[in-house]
Amino acid sequence: MHRSMSFRRRLAGAAALSLSHVLLAGPAFAQSEGTPEISGPAAPLGEALKVFSEQTGVAVVFTEAVVQGKMSAGTDGTADAGAALGALLRGTGLEAVPGGNGYVIRVRQGGSGNNPPPVRTAPARTPSGAEPLVAASSVGEQRLGQVTVTGTSLRGIAPESSPLQIYSREDILGSGVTTTEQFIRTLPQNFGGGSTEFLPGGTPSDPNSIQNQSFGTGANIRGLGAGATLTLLNGNRIAPASQIGDFVDLSLIPLSAVERVDVLTDGASSIYGADAVGGVMNFVLRRDFEGVELSGRYGTVTSGEMAEARYAQTFGTAWETGNLLASYEFLKRDNLTLLDRPGISAPTYLDGRPAPASFEYDLLPAQERHSILLAAHQSVTPALQLSGSALFSRREAEGRNYALTTGDNWVVNRPVSEVLTVSSAADYALSGDWAFRADGSFSQVRTHRSVTALAPTVRSLGVQVSHSDMWSVGGQFEGRVLTLPGGDIRAALGVQLRQEDFTNRNVTTGEVSRDGDRDVAALYGEVQLPLIGADNALPGMQRLELNVSARLEDYSDFGSTRNPKVGLLWAPAEALRFRGTYSTSFAPPPLGRSGALDQTVAIMPYTFNRNLLGIPLPDPSLADVNFMVVNGTAPGLNAETSEAFTLGADYSKTVGQHSVEARLTYYDISFEGRLGATPIPGNLPESWAPSLAWEDPASLPAGTVVFFPTEAEVQAALQDYGRIVFLAGGATGPENIGFINFASVTRNLASTETRGLDVQLDWEQSTDWGRLSAGINSSYILDFNQQASPSAPPVDILNTLYNPVDFKIRGRAGFEVDGWSANAFVNHLASYQTDSTALSRGIGSWTTVDVTLTKQFSGAGLADGLRLSVSAVNVLDQDPPSTPSLGRFRLTGYDPANATPLGRFVTFEISKAF
Repeated sequence: MHRSMSFRRRLAGAAALSLSHVLLAGPAFAQSEGTPEISGPAAPLGEALKVFSEQTGVAVVFTEAVVQGKMSAGTDGTADAGAALGALLRGTGLEAVPGGNGYVIRVRQGGSGNNPPPVRTAPARTPSGAEPLVAASSVGEQRLGQVTVTGTSLRGIAPESSPLQIYSREDILGSGVTTTEQFIRTLPQNFGGGSTEFLPGGTPSDPNSIQNQSFGTGANIRGLGAGATLTLLNGNRIAPASQIGDFVDLSLIPLSAVERVDVLTDGASSIYGADAVGGVMNFVLRRDFEGVELSGRYGTVTSGEMAEARYAQTFGTAWETGNLLASYEFLKRDNLTLLDRPGISAPTYLDGRPAPASFEYDLLPAQERHSILLAAHQSVTPALQLSGSALFSRREAEGRNYALTTGDNWVVNRPVSEVLTVSSAADYALSGDWAFRADGSFSQVRTHRSVTALAPTVRSLGVQVSHSDMWSVGGQFEGRVLTLPGGDIRAALGVQLRQEDFTNRNVTTGEVSRDGDRDVAALYGEVQLPLIGADNALPGMQRLELNVSARLEDYSDFGSTRNPKVGLLWAPAEALRFRGTYSTSFAPPPLGRSGALDQTVAIMPYTFNRNLLGIPLPDPSLADVNFMVVNGTAPGLNAETSEAFTLGADYSKTVGQHSVEARLTYYDISFEGRLGATPIPGNLPESWAPSLAWEDPASLPAGTVVFFPTEAEVQAALQDYGRIVFLAGGATGPENIGFINFASVTRNLASTETRGLDVQLDWEQSTDWGRLSAGINSSYILDFNQQASPSAPPVDILNTLYNPVDFKIRGRAGFEVDGWSANAFVNHLASYQTDSTALSRGIGSWTTVDVTLTKQFSGAGLADGLRLSVSAVNVLDQDPPSTPSLGRFRLTGYDPANATPLGRFVTFEISKAF
């Protein structure tokens, strides 16, 4: 585990967190004319930070509880704000994390960063004549704060009742990863299955994953599917990708442009609207930088031919009332083939025949990506602030072929994906401490790919293009309502309008397979009630805070929905906090599902299918029949709904140079009406549905398999799903039909339920010879059940092939001294089974080790701002556990949902800031 701690750090009161731009000029730090030196003697840390903010114009977020009793050693004088801030915090057990327009001061958490890194920030200068922004805890009235944390609409308030993790830029760089996709795979709370570049052909357990033909990757918190995790960019929605528009392709976000990643592992539809079922992942882009930064990174596997190169350049400038940042990143990666990994078996059908091959069985496709980021901020008047950002990214990947159940297979040739997202906001300070924010965003994703069939004859299937667009505008009032003995009541009230469009078209034939659009109008509100705080604390009741939020949304295609959330925080002592939340969420079907026009019916002899897949004959009456397999999306879909409950405890303590934090979170999520294929008992493929339904009709929902259908039932299936009909194995038409199999049809299932525990520990000790740190981040899933209907038995998919495994842990140990930092990470995945039948096969546990070593130079001369880093992922070169292959999905002999075939991957990076 790299530093994976919450932003919720010892907040003294609901209104205590704010931006401290400037107070009154103080004598502790002197700034000489002509040279912007920051210098001064030792002083109480709170006062030192306030005067630092005054001199530099850099916003600093802290609470009196965090800095209470701590002294700053002062600084001898520097023109670099980041270096001066690091000097002020040295030896205090605290760190500065970039956030909003400046820094957030929090209890230091284990990780790879310096204390803090000497970055070159573009100061968020206070315009001439502007009133200062001050901390509310004991120094004065709170004004407009600029920090809004993921999981709340309130500025200057962290959602302490919700489980939130924040990963800083230093955390990400120090983990040794190269891309955003690699980074989220290190998080135990994120499931690696579903829509990823490792699974473009999909898995039997997730019919949506086969629609990912552009090799994108989506976040998948709790393993509920990429569509159940809301992915944001700077707090704004991004247009979805894939052929059905069901997930945000976060692999298009350049890592060099990311400032931090917020991970909220809790339902958040009351704040953000639909899709925030399993949680929220917010990628916050860099916006404050002054100077020029160049970086180059080269990585290669030590066994095989795959190599990767990344180059990035960032330019930032600032003036008295604003700043501008521009960044460019280029990434090029070779493909990783099965020839590079002889320990992984090639895909075969169950009868032992090899699946059709091309492209040397790419385990990881080659790709080339260009990304550009622009961000700007301008103070128009003392009360009016304007900001905006734009990100464009284009990726071209190599193709990979797919295999169908019938033995036909086809290849996607060099798919290209482009994303453009633009956002802007205007913040206006009203009377008192109220503020109004107006914002707007536009996002679009374009993918195009040419498809060639390889069997039974080589032929072009045309060029397919997917268009996904999203517009959003909104306005919000936020501020202090009144003051209670426990602190300030803060509230937010806002509206939002959003429009979404999605099409998937074959431009060669003119055929449209997906076409959908919707309009969404929302009204939302949030209130933070500090019932007990510093001024009215009682023994065993230092803090008691209630957070209530709700969102009313109206969908043009699915009607209205109301989703509330209630969070409670109780702190019986300064170091101990208990928390809990209850929330509901709402998720309409993706537009590519509700607007699906690509339903298919395959007709073939049952003997052909049984021989292909090794399925025993359930009854002699089925020996010589044909059957129909129905695929696609059922008509008349409904929205998914969910309830989520979390309960947790946090303990944090700093004594001198020693700090420790422990966090425990229990979650319980019930997902009703979830879209998916029918779960088959024993985690078997849907082709086994006829045998199971024949032996035990109650094992599957009624109508999953229709035996000996009437002519009317056959014609009804052809009418609803027969837009395309495949004939295989000698079948000539819809004749002699013994049964119709609807098991693979995507429809609203009865429920998915999962419960589990997250445990996080962090420890740090500063000594005269360096700083030691260690920690773990772990996830233990208690249950993960799917039920196709209220009458069908639940199917336990936990610890089965291509599904979530119950226990994952990432441990970390680090050491820092004089700009050097070394970190080691241990990743462990528990053993599991292929399925839950008597014939299941065991899959071994998997343990890997990652190491990083970084040197950050500072001071005068050319070395100032130079950073050198070397890292090795899976340094012991452990192969992924062996699994059965699955030829019809072109899945090789490892589980890409829970492991990677990368092997030992060594990278070297050099960066220089001027």
